[in-house]
Amino acid sequence: MAMLSLILLAFCALVALAAICMGVFFVLLKLGVIVREASRPTIQDYGDYSLDQGREVRSEEERR
Repeated sequence: MAMLSLILLAFCALVALAAICMGVFFVLLKLGVIVREASRPTIQDYGDYSLDQGREVRSEEERR
């Protein structure tokens, strides 16, 4: 009986260790994605825009 409980205890310890390792792996993976996205250069738009390029916005009543 003592051997069975020892085997069960070892199995539970292995399952817990596997769960902890998977959690650490996913945390490191997410941190890697965050660091990679943060290191991307920001988009700088040097376009020349004016209000004439937009369309006029009016309410439904003014369109009639």
